[in-house]
Amino acid sequence: MSQPYACTKTTASLSARLAAARLTSSNLQTRLSVVGGVTLLCLGLWQSPARAQSTDVGQPGFSVERLLSEPGPGTIIGAHSAEVLPSGAWTFGALGSLMSRPIILRDIRTGEEALVPVSLRLGYEFTMARGITSRFQLGLAIPLIAAQEGERLQGIGLSEESLRPVTLGDIRIHAKLRLNEDARSALGYGMAFHIGLPTGDQTHFAGESGVVLSWTMLSSYRWHGLRVVGNFGLRIRSKESVLLSPARAHGNELLLTLAGQYRLPASWEFPVAGLLEIAKVEGDNLGPSPGEIRTGIKAFILPRATLKLVYGRGYTPAEVGAPDWRIALAFRYEGR
Repeated sequence: MSQPYACTKTTASLSARLAAARLTSSNLQTRLSVVGGVTLLCLGLWQSPARAQSTDVGQPGFSVERLLSEPGPGTIIGAHSAEVLPSGAWTFGALGSLMSRPIILRDIRTGEEALVPVSLRLGYEFTMARGITSRFQLGLAIPLIAAQEGERLQGIGLSEESLRPVTLGDIRIHAKLRLNEDARSALGYGMAFHIGLPTGDQTHFAGESGVVLSWTMLSSYRWHGLRVVGNFGLRIRSKESVLLSPARAHGNELLLTLAGQYRLPASWEFPVAGLLEIAKVEGDNLGPSPGEIRTGIKAFILPRATLKLVYGRGYTPAEVGAPDWRIALAFRYEGR
């Protein structure tokens, strides 16, 4: 009489497992549907022009800085995974970046260099974030231009005002949502959002002329000491910016980034990881589409603190926002 009982128990257990598998599959399909829907929406909005009126011709109305810090954990250099802070935890970060010639104006007939509005810039970003739930965090980024030099728009009949050496950038409010339930899973995916407020000096290539909305689909994979991260997103400007030609307006943009981090064998006093990242922006309607490749090292100097040294080069020299070179230093500390 014991055998039928054992058989019934096994059948019940198998049924429960199948039901759990169906539930997991249903949850995964729902999340993938959300990701696919948002991706299609991004592509549609990218093709639609900014609705508000453009800025006056001759006023920059945009920032030449394309390396934006993401508050919180999971960041390679500019790319970031779906990793979020635990509920109640907080983090603070600082990024200093020195870049050369991120914008060059050329003669439309000959293609020769005519003006270098920003020849050198030293900028900082200060970030902070806090875990709201186990899968959601909020953050803030405050950029500051500490020093810059260049010709601005002098000598071409637009403005003889000198480039302001010290100014504020656009403050950003960040949010990140991890979609996968298990934070320890090798495969991670999620969404990130940020709102850029026009607090920067738009006439000195430090800020946008209007509010900027951005959201990004996040994916990552971990295998032993290797982490690969992919980001695909959209930046929507509430106001287009036209500097010289309406055919090259700064409007909506697609954001594409692929990055990797590999933790090197322990041979130093503290663990070290190698970093590599390729970032590309695709502007709509022939808008500026800069690209930059970055590499660096990341040192885990304390149990809760990291330090990164980064070198980057723009690989689209004719595009606004692609520097000749960049050297950056980033620090992050995570509290509990």
